Amino acid sequence: MKKIKPAFVHSKRMYLFCGDQKGMERLTPIIKKVMKENVSFEVVFLGEKEETDISMWMRNQKMGTFLYMAMEWSKLGNFKNVAVECGFSEEEAQFIGHGVRMIDVFCCKCHQKTKIDSGKLGNLPTTCSHCHLKLSVSDHYSPLRGSYLGYANLETGE
Repeated sequence: MKKIKPAFVHSKRMYLFCGDQKGMERLTPIIKKVMKENVSFEVVFLGEKEETDISMWMRNQKMGTFLYMAMEWSKLGNFKNVAVECGFSEEEAQFIGHGVRMIDVFCCKCHQKTKIDSGKLGNLPTTCSHCHLKLSVSDHYSPLRGSYLGYANLETGE
């Protein structure tokens, strides 16, 4: 799976940057660009021990604000949900993950989800943790299922 790289989005009223240590390192070039263009911005560091409630902070932002959020994949989903609940759309934010990314695979037989390392996407078949069917994992992501689609592996005859 390709590494997601943050990209600068021009012409926003304000920029918000939040993330953990490694995430902020990835956002540094964008922060420097915003500083160079002399546009308003805020930075919130989300450390491992810090339990900052950023929802109130995000709810108080004005229209035209763009959000950059960079942190471990395991935490990014929860913070992304908070951002969406606070009114940020996919067009108003970039979510950048790092570390090991676990993805869900939707089983075509039992319709349950199995978690696998995203690095194994497109490699060897995996086994459904619920019905034990060998699955070939498609690179097609289904927003409806919130997972990648797994098809019966025909090479094993199952």
